[in-house]
Amino acid sequence: MYPKIVGWRYYYYTAYSQRKMAKLDWYIRQRFAKWYAKKHKRRRWLSSLREVKSLSIQYGLKTLL
Repeated sequence: MYPKIVGWRYYYYTAYSQRKMAKLDWYIRQRFAKWYAKKHKRRRWLSSLREVKSLSIQYGLKTLL
């Protein structure tokens, strides 16, 4: 999966697309946070967003930006 994300980043990256890619990164991180909150039986998924961000950095999840 990582080569696809890196490939998309290099192929589609322009000054205009940076805003679109930021929105897509936000959507992906949001979906992970909702999944993580459900897995750990938490009511509020926004509280899981910080943990998901730190875990994605720790495990090297690639972003589009």
